[in-house]
Amino acid sequence: MLNYASGFCGKRFAEKGEIAPMWHAITSAGETIIEPHPTYLGKDMAAAMIRAFFDMRDVVRYVYVGEAWTLKRMIKPEEQEEIFRKGLSEHPDRVEVVQIQGEDQEYGQIIASREIIRPKRGKPHLGPLEMVNDLPFIPRGAVVQSEGRMVGMLPVRGTRQ
Repeated sequence: MLNYASGFCGKRFAEKGEIAPMWHAITSAGETIIEPHPTYLGKDMAAAMIRAFFDMRDVVRYVYVGEAWTLKRMIKPEEQEEIFRKGLSEHPDRVEVVQIQGEDQEYGQIIASREIIRPKRGKPHLGPLEMVNDLPFIPRGAVVQSEGRMVGMLPVRGTRQ
């Protein structure tokens, strides 16, 4: 799913110059669902709606794609509070990416990105797929976990009525 999403993003970005946030999900019955992210609801309500939708459809695996800001280095302790308060959109070292983030009921999280390259001349394009765990500033053997409203979208087994 990750490779498929990466290929899709490369083609779509080449055509449109942007990636609309969307979900590619698989249900326990093997059904594929492609769903745009409901940005019109606001961040918290959209995440709650997707969580409820995934629970109703018994989603066991998904990939989310969307544009984001990131840092390609560790966050310094003295930066943490300001980044938490302001976000990365104004940080001088920010990097624009298409983030590809997935979860699987059996295997957990996977996080990758493709840098958005905007040359002074020519069309913007995406860089190669980079697995977050493979970035040079991540210590070898470290487990990278993402946090936030768009993580933990899968229904918890045994809680459905």
